[in-house]
Amino acid sequence: MAWKLYYDGGCNLCHASKLRVERWAERAGVPLEVEILQSEEAQKKNYGQAMVLEADRVYQAEDAWLKLMLIAPWGLRWIGWLGRLPGFRTLLAWGYRIVAKYRYRWFGTRACPMPIRPPT
Repeated sequence: MAWKLYYDGGCNLCHASKLRVERWAERAGVPLEVEILQSEEAQKKNYGQAMVLEADRVYQAEDAWLKLMLIAPWGLRWIGWLGRLPGFRTLLAWGYRIVAKYRYRWFGTRACPMPIRPPT
C-alpha cells in the first residue's frame, strides 16, 4: 500500500522535510505520494495545517512523524521507538506544536501557488 504525505507547501522546513522523507521512502522501498496541504484534495479532507500521513491509517502532526521514523535511516529510527514511551510522547507533541507555531518565522516561507480549479 502506498503512503500519502500531505505537507505545508508554503513552509521551508516542511518542504525540506518532504524531500528528506522522499529519499527515506525510496531507500526503504515504500511507495510514497506527496501533496501539499493547500491542495483541493487535502482541503476536501479537512486536513488543516498540520502534516498528515495516510498509511495503514491517518496520522497527523507528531504521530505522522513517528510513523515516518519507521522508514528513516537507522541513526534516526530510535526516535520512533522512544515515541512509544508516554513521557517522550508528551514532549514530542509539545515540541511539534512549538515548531509548528513558529516555523514560518524560524525557517521562512516559500511561494506556494494555490491550485487552479478547472472551470465548471
